[in-house]
Amino acid sequence: MRFKDTSKLSQEISTLLEGINQLPKVNCSQCGTTYRGEEENFICTNCKEEEQKRVEEEIKRSYQIQRLFNLSNIPKRYKRAIFQPKTEIQKRVAQYFIENFTQKGLFGAKASDSIVSTDILLFGAIGTGKTYISCAFALELIKRDRKSVKFITEYDLLALYFEKNYQSFKSFKECEILILDEIGKRVLAEWQRVQLEELLSHRYNEMLPTVYITNLEQNDFRDFLGSRLTDRLRENGLKRFAFDGESLRVE
Repeated sequence: MRFKDTSKLSQEISTLLEGINQLPKVNCSQCGTTYRGEEENFICTNCKEEEQKRVEEEIKRSYQIQRLFNLSNIPKRYKRAIFQPKTEIQKRVAQYFIENFTQKGLFGAKASDSIVSTDILLFGAIGTGKTYISCAFALELIKRDRKSVKFITEYDLLALYFEKNYQSFKSFKECEILILDEIGKRVLAEWQRVQLEELLSHRYNEMLPTVYITNLEQNDFRDFLGSRLTDRLRENGLKRFAFDGESLRVE
């Protein structure tokens, strides 16, 4: 076996290294790291990988948000609701929503934090913006924090159970935040009252906040729920907001 002359090999290596060293130095257009022999405005491999991860995460985030929007059951009328309170009572409710759901346990809490469930009651006059402000905030929570927020009327909720659509009924029972509208609009049959009480008791036990919306006055709302659920809401620190005044709906 013949070996190449080592001195000649060393000279070739030196020539090669010298050629490499003479290549122009160029900075990555994103991170600024210097590389040799690249074209202007190039992007290094590390930055390309980071960008790919960012794009994939954004696609994943957009998919999750759209999925939560689709599952939220928010009525078409309120799907474009904007979280911009108009009346004084709406401003107070909006501020409480923000303080209760964006700074406390549900959002941004550590595993060791004590999560406190706070239920909210919006009651009073028809057309004063109770449903609108609730749905607008729900959309904000979904978009910003990707949380499971669902909306349903009392009638539609109980209809799911009556139609044996138990899986859908369960999804409202177990969602992170439930907006339950039109409570007490009609007299309930015994089985309806039992199922409504079971659902709300489950949410109480699992510390899942519920936003109650009704046109009933406070005393009538308490009578409708009964002493057992009323006592649990009291323990949960139910926050009450009275909506009055003229309807905001355009004639």
